[in-house]
Amino acid sequence: MVGPTIVRHGTPAQQRRHLNRILSGDHLFCQGFSEPDAGSDLAAVRTRGAAVPGGYVITGRKVWSSYAHLADYCLLLARTEPGSARHQGLTCFLVDMRSPGVQTRPLRQISGDTDFNEIVLDDVRIGDEDVLGEPGDGWRIALTTLAHERGTFGVTLTARRSVQFERLLATARATGNADD
Repeated sequence: MVGPTIVRHGTPAQQRRHLNRILSGDHLFCQGFSEPDAGSDLAAVRTRGAAVPGGYVITGRKVWSSYAHLADYCLLLARTEPGSARHQGLTCFLVDMRSPGVQTRPLRQISGDTDFNEIVLDDVRIGDEDVLGEPGDGWRIALTTLAHERGTFGVTLTARRSVQFERLLATARATGNADD
């Protein structure tokens, strides 16, 4: 889902940094759109992105982020213009999930699965180079991502399974069980 969005809205540097790694499965992205008390109403985003010299400081929470606990990066939507109207003043960010201040918390389903997560962002520093598109244009960029959400699911699943299988083979080889 994120690859086509970076193709369309990313800078050449963002495209060089992420696209090949997304295709190889080396960069796994999660989506940080939904929020507590807002659900899937993206226009009700409360996560804040405060402009600071050289970037932004992000504070807020996201929920129902699939595989956030495994992700390397998050495509995150935050409100960067306080007091702006619903679809205005939103900005998309490419957030490194290992950044100081980023925490993931599992959301246990009735089945016991924890594929969904809450992402907590506590004063996470994001550089200007990780703004996807123009500041304030996040709504349009989020719609690009959502347009690819269902259409790329099969590709994503296949890539994820391929990476997992290669890791399994490497583990089997490393433990001497490759012939079993």
